[in-house]
Amino acid sequence: MITIVTVGDDRIIEQIMKQLNKVVEVLSVVDHTETDFLDRETVLIKVHTKPEHRDEAIRIASIFRAKIVDSSPITYTIEITGDVDKVEAMINMLKPLGIKDLIRTGRIAIARETTRTASPRREPALLKP
Repeated sequence: MITIVTVGDDRIIEQIMKQLNKVVEVLSVVDHTETDFLDRETVLIKVHTKPEHRDEAIRIASIFRAKIVDSSPITYTIEITGDVDKVEAMINMLKPLGIKDLIRTGRIAIARETTRTASPRREPALLKP
């Protein structure tokens, strides 16, 4: 599955969808514009970690519930998954430490399931003795 995030009016979105549907390998195209959906992005960030910055990098990763997935004497590689705002906030916090490399997956999305409303509550039957 490939997720494409784009901005445009209805005509542009329709044109993109038509072009994608022409590609033989495409099985289906789904537009989530009018639906409730979840989206996430995963980022790997390699940060310079001078001895005086190592604790700060760990603290920032902890705040954002990110993981340090690799370390060397001079770098930490941090993995974060979340919405775009969370990812951008963490990147901005790490910039002063010195970002050596950054790899982003791009956004992925899935439609939320619609919640069914409970069936109307029935009154209990009156039983006569």
